[in-house]
Amino acid sequence: MNRVGAMGQWTYYALWFFKTKMGARDPLVNTMIINYECNLRCKHCSIAAHANELPNPHSMPIDIAVSEMKERYGQGARILFFEGGEPTLWNEDGKTLRDLIGIGKEIGYFVIGYTTNGTTEIIEDSDVVSVSLDGPEEVHDEIRGKGAYRKMIENLEKTDHPNVFANMVVTKMNKDKVRETVEVASQNKRIKGIMLNFLTPPPHEIALNIEEKNRVVDLAKKLKKEGYPILNTDKALRDLLDEDWERKCPDWVSAFLLPDGSRYLGCPLRHTKSCKECGFNAVREYRLIVKGNIETIMQMSGRFALSTKR
Repeated sequence: MNRVGAMGQWTYYALWFFKTKMGARDPLVNTMIINYECNLRCKHCSIAAHANELPNPHSMPIDIAVSEMKERYGQGARILFFEGGEPTLWNEDGKTLRDLIGIGKEIGYFVIGYTTNGTTEIIEDSDVVSVSLDGPEEVHDEIRGKGAYRKMIENLEKTDHPNVFANMVVTKMNKDKVRETVEVASQNKRIKGIMLNFLTPPPHEIALNIEEKNRVVDLAKKLKKEGYPILNTDKALRDLLDEDWERKCPDWVSAFLLPDGSRYLGCPLRHTKSCKECGFNAVREYRLIVKGNIETIMQMSGRFALSTKR
């Protein structure tokens, strides 16, 4: 396959940005939640908490997945992310996540990534791997289950993937372990940085209040100044303190598809209570990119928007 080079990718993004200034609302990111199945039952996971209420099917059929990849690409999306559940467990008609990544490359996506709890094999074919990290071992296992941390570390030791980053969701369960968690990521030679997020509830009882969020953001800024590899841009960290994000969110930057085939141009949680209490850092970065913030564009592009040609 012949993937577009860096100059071609930059040119495409520049044209996409110009069109947004002219009023276009074409998705740049295609986020596909391909399954609800997971081998863990994490305490902060809304999917696990509502397993009996989820619509069927719980795993996306292959024909719907391929059709969506092609259609959203035709609409302008060039970044493809697979989510779950645990997307590495997806298996339909003998096809696995590795096959979906390959199909995405054939279609022409610039960057393809996925989010994982890390307890399964790291798929080398992707451009980006996001590994969930909730704290040092005892805290991570308290949230995700005994042995989850060690299994994740073992799998990271087996890969030489150049673009693995950690994602931490800060809740009342781990708010006092942010520094230790950042240090874990910094000391692991396979992890190239860590992104901090707040919980998008439910469950509401473990979501941070605004005073707790302020302390976390202040600490994150301090850790960045100390040289720790926190990937959130400074302005996005500030924006994480805005608790009514619905007013600002450029949700149209990403299209979404759920396992049952439900399609959204923008977040599936739009206009819900969860939307108003969004803790997802990426939408803050999206907004800064759409506004033309050079710092955010440069910091985010190399890791999340330019192909590593794997």
